[in-house]
Amino acid sequence: MFPVVAVLAATEYMAEGIPNEYSIKNDYLDKNSSRVEVLYLGNSHVYFGINPDYALHQSYNASYISQSLNLDQMILSKYKWEKLKYIVIPADYVSMYYTLETANDKWRIKNYNLYYHFRIGYDPVNYTEIFTGKFKDQMKRMEDYYIQKKHNIVSTPLGFGTAYQSPSPLDINKTSKEAIKRHTFDIQSEEYLHNFKINKEAVNRIVGFAEKNQVKVIFLSSPVSLEYYRNCNRIQLASTMNVYNDLLKKYPETCSHMDFMQSSYFSNTDFYDGDHLNNIGAQKLTKLVEMKLIK
Repeated sequence: MFPVVAVLAATEYMAEGIPNEYSIKNDYLDKNSSRVEVLYLGNSHVYFGINPDYALHQSYNASYISQSLNLDQMILSKYKWEKLKYIVIPADYVSMYYTLETANDKWRIKNYNLYYHFRIGYDPVNYTEIFTGKFKDQMKRMEDYYIQKKHNIVSTPLGFGTAYQSPSPLDINKTSKEAIKRHTFDIQSEEYLHNFKINKEAVNRIVGFAEKNQVKVIFLSSPVSLEYYRNCNRIQLASTMNVYNDLLKKYPETCSHMDFMQSSYFSNTDFYDGDHLNNIGAQKLTKLVEMKLIK
């Protein structure tokens, strides 16, 4: 058994040594969190929607695809923030009822355990690279990186996702309907009520941290296509926004809301799909948000 274990251990070590979006974000924050003035957290709406290259502050985008609010709170808790002035978190249709642990792409949990060094769950598979996904895919990754010298990082040094470029090849209305179907939940079920509780607690912890450290919290409702917004379940949307509205009332000096969900400033040409901006739309949103921060 020893040769088998040795090969697996060596393969795991090499697989974890390949730079990825999670490891570079952790490395950046390990070295630079004390310099960050505006921290953007959240899911893919922020990852593809905020480009700190156009920021007016020392800003960093620590969001990622499918990153839920409880993970945002864990990231915020990990680092030192000596100059932090603003924390921007998503206030989206999916925000309160979505957690990565219950999502279709929950395999991403291992990335937070391996590269942020969190301890999420007890499944040993979520603490390895080689046992998540197909082994041949891992071998291909290692060949690309160690032999072909290919780097597959698709974000800027400040954390913005670069994959969604203009012009989009997708049908915005079609992808809007597909996204709404994925994002609308049975909010009375035990699973989603549990998610709601977890995320509400996470948001309250984020606001508590901000209140204690004299940092402002911005609830950001990112732009979505008209077709996406029209098809939102109003009960789910209202229930989600009520959480943020309650915090706005309770902490008026700490919390504020920037709502661009229905903004006429954005058209279909600014979107990559029904609920994600492309690089042009992200430039517009970043400038809008950052300008509002200095007022």
